[in-house]
Amino acid sequence: MDSLIKNSESPFISMICLDADDGYLEEYLSGQGDIHIEYVQITDDDSYEDIIDYIKGADSRYICFFEAGHIYDADRLKKMSGYLEQAADIQIAVSPRNYIDDEDCIISKAGLTACIYSGRAVLEHSILENQNVYGDLSTIMVSTEYAKNIPWDIPDSEIDTINRIMILYQMLYYGRVGFLDAPLVSVRLQERKTDREREYAKIADAYRDYTRYLCGRGLLRTEWEPPRRQADVSVHIKKEMTFFYTDKGEYYNLKPIADKAVLRGYSVEFTEDIRKEAEIGIYCQHANWLEPVNAKFSLILLHDLEQGHERWPDMWEGETWDKFDIGIVPGKTWADRWAKCACHSWANPRIGTFELGYPKSDLIDSEEIKERARQIGDKFGMKYDYSVLYAVSKECDAKEDDFIRALASLNVNLLIKQARWSDAYADVNQNIKEMRALHEGRFDNVYYIEPEESIMTALELCDMVVSDDSSVMAEAIMFGKPALSCVDWLTPETPSEGFALLADMDYILKCKKVELREYVEKLSSHTLGAAVIDEVLEKGKYVFTNKGSCCDDILDAIEYYTGESKSGKEKPESGFLKKKLEPLYVPCSLWN
Repeated sequence: MDSLIKNSESPFISMICLDADDGYLEEYLSGQGDIHIEYVQITDDDSYEDIIDYIKGADSRYICFFEAGHIYDADRLKKMSGYLEQAADIQIAVSPRNYIDDEDCIISKAGLTACIYSGRAVLEHSILENQNVYGDLSTIMVSTEYAKNIPWDIPDSEIDTINRIMILYQMLYYGRVGFLDAPLVSVRLQERKTDREREYAKIADAYRDYTRYLCGRGLLRTEWEPPRRQADVSVHIKKEMTFFYTDKGEYYNLKPIADKAVLRGYSVEFTEDIRKEAEIGIYCQHANWLEPVNAKFSLILLHDLEQGHERWPDMWEGETWDKFDIGIVPGKTWADRWAKCACHSWANPRIGTFELGYPKSDLIDSEEIKERARQIGDKFGMKYDYSVLYAVSKECDAKEDDFIRALASLNVNLLIKQARWSDAYADVNQNIKEMRALHEGRFDNVYYIEPEESIMTALELCDMVVSDDSSVMAEAIMFGKPALSCVDWLTPETPSEGFALLADMDYILKCKKVELREYVEKLSSHTLGAAVIDEVLEKGKYVFTNKGSCCDDILDAIEYYTGESKSGKEKPESGFLKKKLEPLYVPCSLWN
């Protein structure tokens, strides 16, 4: 154990370096200014008992760790020690942590709300939820005085990872923990490989043994059990399918599946009672509040194609899928996004996630949709050959007025399609009402499509879409029609930023309000440039796959996992199984 002191013989912080890269360590220390640090480099000859002995004899004020595979904020030591200095009743400071890929891009982050908790409560919460909120040794800083008084109890383990988790748990267990509000540590994810899979299983067994040991000592009330990955599906599930919806958009998302299910002999019901008991429950709600305990078998689809884009790539951190049996994503773009985030338990349904497509994409060539669009077009008797559809996420800040004032004098039809919102969105409904009262009947090229109408009808009827950050822009791509977003339109979901968040939606055109007329004029006169339009439409193709077969594959999956095999023989392979997705990275667990 090599001990070196930086800037003082009376260190303020003791930093224990475990398998640290010398170059990165030197660079990190050089950026710490005049903080008095004693850093201890652990060698191959040192045991974890030696680390504990060092902690017991340290004369610093605080102790932290430095490990390989981590990237540290330059102000980590200053911010964490400053937090502890100001909170005399807290012994442990914990930084949330980012998970990053090889290119240092943030995939996701984890931690608890900035608050104070008992260490035992943090550990038990993590074990019960199978979610690591405390991080690892690199995410903590502890009071040295507190650490010296820990009744250290570290059973023997040949696994380095388990030795580290035991030290971490001992440090957390007996103290009061304060969580900082922003990550100061990033941990690099590891790609899945066969040898790592075997290593993971070995560590999982050892971790379960350790939590069992803690329970036996009366330190924890619950030992860890691996999450159930395969659904325990009863063979007695009836052919009864319940589709849960809370608005018309969700209803139209699910209806194509229901129509096909009827043809297969299923009893089908739509309900707005999200807690109703069901045999087979099909959901497409934002899942941050939904736990489908009311369905014997459950399937979750996206609510919309831009869902959680303020958190991309890890939409699932805030909208967990682990309480469902099957998850469905619409295409390669979402499949890649899920694969990056599936190292977290919260992204994983019990059976798995499948790239089966987007149900509404089965309707693109539907004669019913085409006929409905013809009926509405005939009713309107539209003035011009080119039609621009206005369809935003939620009406606010007079966006509809911006749209009409900018474009009404062009030789184009302006189609207004607002969504049908429930009474819970009284302010949005009032905005829609006021905008329609202001404009309807005043322009001979403005036409209102009723909110209750399917957006698919409106997309069939138009030639292009103008929106803010609505999923309708992605749906326009299904029809091969360009979508244009006004990036400086306000959106209710982003009050801090104020404007539409478009993340990596590279399959849409983007402009500012003052440029809206120019863009629409060029698109309607076909002078924008075919190459520009072709490029965004080509990128948009990756949002959707499996057009025309999506609903059949979804029903095949449901029947495969819920159907009774009367012969007792193994069920035959089904084509949908080839579309099951695999995580890109090694699982992020309670011990890493």
